[in-house]
Amino acid sequence: MAVTIGRAVDSVVHLNDQHVSRRHATLACIEGHWTLVDNGSRHGTLINGTLLPAQDPCVLAHGDQLGISSYVLRVDLGGEALTLLQVSAADSGSEVVLIEHDELHNLAGRRLGVLLNVAAKLQQAKDEKSLALTAATALLEGTGFGRALVLRGHDDVSLEVLATVTHDKHKHAQARMSRTLLSAAAAGKPVRLEDAANMNMSESIMSEGVTAALCIPIFLGANIEGFLYLDSTAGVKPGSDAAAFAQALGQFVAMGLGEIRRQDLADRQLHTQTELAAAHAVQRRLMPAEEGSMGPWRWKLHCEPGRVVAGDIIGAGEGADGFWFFLGDVAGKGMSAGMLMASIQAYLSAELERGGSIEEAMNAVNSYVCRHRSQSEFATLMAMRLSADGRVMRMVDAGHGMGAIVRVGTAAHLLQCNGGPPVGVVDDAYKSSEFQLQAGDRILLFSDGVCEQRNADGEELGMQRVLDCVASSFDERSDVECVMNLLRAHAAGTPFGDDVSVASVAFEIHTDASSS
Repeated sequence: MAVTIGRAVDSVVHLNDQHVSRRHATLACIEGHWTLVDNGSRHGTLINGTLLPAQDPCVLAHGDQLGISSYVLRVDLGGEALTLLQVSAADSGSEVVLIEHDELHNLAGRRLGVLLNVAAKLQQAKDEKSLALTAATALLEGTGFGRALVLRGHDDVSLEVLATVTHDKHKHAQARMSRTLLSAAAAGKPVRLEDAANMNMSESIMSEGVTAALCIPIFLGANIEGFLYLDSTAGVKPGSDAAAFAQALGQFVAMGLGEIRRQDLADRQLHTQTELAAAHAVQRRLMPAEEGSMGPWRWKLHCEPGRVVAGDIIGAGEGADGFWFFLGDVAGKGMSAGMLMASIQAYLSAELERGGSIEEAMNAVNSYVCRHRSQSEFATLMAMRLSADGRVMRMVDAGHGMGAIVRVGTAAHLLQCNGGPPVGVVDDAYKSSEFQLQAGDRILLFSDGVCEQRNADGEELGMQRVLDCVASSFDERSDVECVMNLLRAHAAGTPFGDDVSVASVAFEIHTDASSS
């Protein structure tokens, strides 16, 4: 399952903004985990304020915030409920006052010591909640306020409480917050709330016993990622330099938050890349050599794994009944797709090496996959057995359809042959088609990563361009080279979105094979 995000009108998540690319990013559910890939967008994608490298998949976590241009998308994976706020209505009886620059720089010596001490602790925080708790505790010690909260969110509507610490004198105070104050701080400046002269004419948090409140925005780069919110009840008023202390602490929190998020993103990507590298190594070991020959047949193949394991299947060998070759593609991505690829490759190769017919081998592997697959797993596949003299090919097409015959002097055309549904869909019998071949014929097979590769405008390469490009080629190496050059030109430097496999199997011309 894949979800496109972009400016294109057919995107599942349509973001109509000139700074959003047509196909900006893709969400895919892999192994039960939602993964985000930036598709080489012009202006990039942020995860929790950290830039995601283009084409590098990143597993998403519950509560992540995705930044695309001016849009902020929150990831809800149905995990642990966020601790949200009850924000009071607009406080029309209160006055929001911008804190002056001189006051922000008025740090008393004692509070400077507290600030320096907590800065070291913030650098050692392992996650956002421990960072927030350390900051909230220091805010109470360094400001004299009765309650301190560290909030995550960029506006006054959707806010998560990362930490809250309350002085003993304020334990029973209502946990109400001022939307007026939060809205003002969301404009990007530290602000405090002061009682207006006629506050008794409207609802106000001041009427609930709040005697002072302060809100400091937390910036990551140019974006607000959260707030420090402080208030007091029961007539308690903080010191005059409380705002300066909170502002300075907010800058330390921002640095710590940025480092935690950078490390978290790096850890996620390292884990993904390690798994992918291991899966790609297995995939390479199972595939035949890039070129080889058996009897009158030669083959050439080229494979490039995608950024996320998808599982292209390729096999070649010789059994009692002649040379065999197959190429296919496992649906889905991730490690389970790679394991299914390995199972099909090994099982089908073993059946063909025993000398069974192509129908018997395909039916055997299909029954095996039907018994062991999960509900969403299947594979498309074209498999052929070629007679020892090179004149007869029997082929089964299990829902793949990406195979063509290339014959000198004629246009390449798709192979129309019997078969059945993809492997693993239903436990049904496959049928094969028989083709009479001529010396010099070549069988071209490729995976859907070739014809479905998109260019910068979102246009797929398509089948016909692949067939047209091999019209002027002259042997199996030339076939593969032509298709790969076409594909790279179409992608224009963008990494391939899926596994790419191309193979050409040629009937070698021999005097004894070409004579009647």
